[in-house]
Amino acid sequence: MSIHGMHRQNRQDKTQEVRVFNSIVRMLGTTLNVYAYIVDGMLIDSGPHRLQKGIMDFCRQNRPDKIVHTHFHEDHTGNTAYLVKKLQIPAYIHPESLSICRYKGDIPLYRLAFWGPRIGFQAKPLPDFIENEHSRFEVIKTPGHTTDHVVFLEREKGRLFSGDLFLHHKTRVVRRKENIPLLMESLRSLLKENFDTIYCAHGGKIENGYHLIEQKLAYLEELQGQILTLFQKGLSIKEISKEIFPLTPTIAYFSLGEFSSYNLVRSLIEDRM
Repeated sequence: MSIHGMHRQNRQDKTQEVRVFNSIVRMLGTTLNVYAYIVDGMLIDSGPHRLQKGIMDFCRQNRPDKIVHTHFHEDHTGNTAYLVKKLQIPAYIHPESLSICRYKGDIPLYRLAFWGPRIGFQAKPLPDFIENEHSRFEVIKTPGHTTDHVVFLEREKGRLFSGDLFLHHKTRVVRRKENIPLLMESLRSLLKENFDTIYCAHGGKIENGYHLIEQKLAYLEELQGQILTLFQKGLSIKEISKEIFPLTPTIAYFSLGEFSSYNLVRSLIEDRM
């Protein structure tokens, strides 16, 4: 099953050049970069509602003919309803998130303040492959950050559009619902593929991406071993968190603990209990 791209004679992006949108969101001491990409007429993630004007200007300049999503979070789907209506283009997402995205997002207050809302939108299920005018992408399931997370691999050019799979090679805080052992399995599976450059939703274009994903997996494996050693000595999850991550980042306070090192430790322990 695949998506076949629409042919637009007046589309600016006639090559496989990657067009990049970048902006910064700041609040209460927390700063995050946001990236969206258009390659061969395909918009990868629509960004948060808070950046709607910038995203719309980006799309007007580069004329995508479809939107594909790495996952359902509001910083990746926040402008989809608006773009679908204004540009009259289809949107695609993992099948399990079709019903979630049909309605306004049920978003925690801190994320609503940081990113803005997600208006409900109609989407189609992502297929296994996406055939654009000049490119072919494989849709690879990479659960862990969310259960619906996918990445888009262009084998011919060794380019991977990674959503929130990578973010940083040394993870220190995660959300309560993240499954880090499952994320590790996704990383292992991805390392069987051939790619070099990754395009991250919050880190931009990253060269030598394959090696950095190797580093991330090695870090998480070592961290899990360290955590289990302390757990077997009788330390609680809270004590282990303080031992390994003594500094509490601003986002842990801002999110009322939904983002925290505690969640990372707990997830890695639960896998072995």
